[in-house]
Amino acid sequence: MPEVLRGHAPAKVNLVLEVLSRREDGYHELDTIFQELQLADGVELRLDGPAGIQVDGPFAAGTPADASNLAWRAALALGGRLGISIGRLGLRLTKHIPAAAGLGGGASDAAAVLRLLATAWPGTSEALLAEIAAALGSDEVFFLSGGTARGTGRGECVAPLPALPPHDVVLFVSPLSIERKTGQMFAALDRLALDPGGIAARFAANPPARIRSAEVYNAFERVAFELFPGLAALREELEARAGEPVHLAGAGPTLFWIGPPGTGATIAEAVEGAPCMVIPTRTAGPR
Repeated sequence: MPEVLRGHAPAKVNLVLEVLSRREDGYHELDTIFQELQLADGVELRLDGPAGIQVDGPFAAGTPADASNLAWRAALALGGRLGISIGRLGLRLTKHIPAAAGLGGGASDAAAVLRLLATAWPGTSEALLAEIAAALGSDEVFFLSGGTARGTGRGECVAPLPALPPHDVVLFVSPLSIERKTGQMFAALDRLALDPGGIAARFAANPPARIRSAEVYNAFERVAFELFPGLAALREELEARAGEPVHLAGAGPTLFWIGPPGTGATIAEAVEGAPCMVIPTRTAGPR
C-alpha cells in the first residue's frame, strides 16, 4: 500500500488589514492580524501514486486540478530544492473552504502540503519551508503555524501572537466575483490616501481578551463595496437582519461576523434567507 499523509488546511480571516504604502517591487506594505479558523480543507498525499491532483468536496468548483494548483506548486518547489521527484505524488484536496473568497484556502492548502512533506522528506528545515511559502504568496507563511499572528511586509513576515480566546465566527459567502480581484482592489486603494498605520500595532501590543465585529478593520472595505456589484446591498441586508456589523474577509467577497462564543448560532439564524451561503465556524487556537 502506498504511504499516505493526511492533514487539514484551515481558513483564516484578517481581524486587522492595513495597507500602508506601495513598494518599489510593485507589492504593497501591509500590517495585518491573521486569525485561523476551525473551518478547514482536507489534504491527503500519496507518496507512491497514483500520481496527479484530485479535488472534491462541497467547494471543489473553482479549484484547479492541474499544475497551476498552489498546493501542487508547493510540492514541486520543495521537491526541487531537495532533489526529490514528485512524479509519483498523488494529491487529494477535499474543499470545505470556498475558492477565491478571501479566506486563504489555496494558500492554506499549499502550506499544509509543505508541512506534510516535511515529515516524510529528510533535510526539510523550518527555514526552507518559510522560504518556499513566501515565494508562493503572501499568506502561505502564516498558514505554516496558524493561530493568531501579525503579518508585515507584504504579509509574509509573520510574528505569532498570544492566542485569541475562543470566538464564534459566521461567514457569509457571496457568489459575486470580479476579474483580477486583488489587483483591482490595490489599484483602487492607490487612488486614495493609504492607511497611516497603528491599528495592527496596537492589537499586537495589547491583544484583546475579546473582539467584537465592530472592532474589525479592513482597508479593502474602502473600495470593495464599489468594485463588487451587489456586495454593498448584501452587507446592508445582513447587518439589518443580524443587528451587528459584518466585515470583508481578506480581499473578499466573503463577509464575516465575529463575537462571543455561543452567539454565532443566533446570528446565523437571523440572516437565514439572505442571498449568500452561511457557514458558522469558530476561531482556532495554537496547533
